[in-house]
Amino acid sequence: RFRRIARGGMRLVTPRSAEAIGWERSRQFEECFGLAYAQQLKNKDIPEGGSKAVILVDALTPEGREDDVGDDDSMTLKFYACRQAVKAFTDGLLDLVLDNDDMIYLGPDEQIIPEDIEWTVENAARRRHPTPDAFMSSKADVGINHKEYGVTSEGVVVYVEAALKSMGIDPRTTPFTVKLTGGPDGDVAGNLLKILFRDFGDN
Repeated sequence: RFRRIARGGMRLVTPRSAEAIGWERSRQFEECFGLAYAQQLKNKDIPEGGSKAVILVDALTPEGREDDVGDDDSMTLKFYACRQAVKAFTDGLLDLVLDNDDMIYLGPDEQIIPEDIEWTVENAARRRHPTPDAFMSSKADVGINHKEYGVTSEGVVVYVEAALKSMGIDPRTTPFTVKLTGGPDGDVAGNLLKILFRDFGDN
């Protein structure tokens, strides 16, 4: 994190081999630092600074393979390990932030599911976080659910096109201008620029 009050996504990384785990472990700090810095740049217009959480999960069997047994993802070792990793990480984070005045807010990123979000917020309430509902965003019953509404590069482009058409502008045939608050330093905005050119060309 780059400020005492910071906001950023939490993601899970689940390598598919022992070699990949070693590789991810060697680059985890650099990846997390780079993502947090990008979030810091994107957050330039809001009070919270940038942060990021990258949780490396070893979800391989003792033989070093992925557990692909069964059709139900919720029955796999990977699913269980990911859910436990989220609980351990967020509970440990509460140990740190509840003892001081730091405010860290999480958002769902790669491989975070609604079950993780609900447990994290409920646990924050159990542990008397002053604002447990704010501890993690994208809850099912409040605000905008990131996954349901497609808050991704592709999803943003869909909403941009719908918004322009509601103003009588067809972005596929009519030139238009957009402004990206925070800049293209993050993966969402950077990919968004590529998709805008892909879908709408020089318009």
